[in-house]
Amino acid sequence: MARVHEKQELGGWLNVAILAQEELYDGQYIVKCGEAMEHGSIGVVVLESLQNHEPVWTFVSDQSNPFDQITIKGGWVVVLSTSGAVLRFGAPMREARLLLPSTSIHDTNDGRL
Repeated sequence: MARVHEKQELGGWLNVAILAQEELYDGQYIVKCGEAMEHGSIGVVVLESLQNHEPVWTFVSDQSNPFDQITIKGGWVVVLSTSGAVLRFGAPMREARLLLPSTSIHDTNDGRL
């Protein structure tokens, strides 16, 4: 998994620009989101442990555009992208769901992870 820093990771498999971050659960975790530096339409979300500063998991989407907003609602972490995609999860990973903006009224684009 990629270790994600404030600006970008050098020499890793993925260089990431962090656009937002939020501490979770009284400092147990930090969620960071942003975009892949090589291609701005790729969204990235990383959950790191603040105990050892190691990634718990990394989510990369080539269909979401950059993730740039983080909110916490009812115990769920909701990460929003610039195109309207939504990644919702419970930390560290009870359940996750990615909702992509629909191109058709009949197309749900609902992906459970």
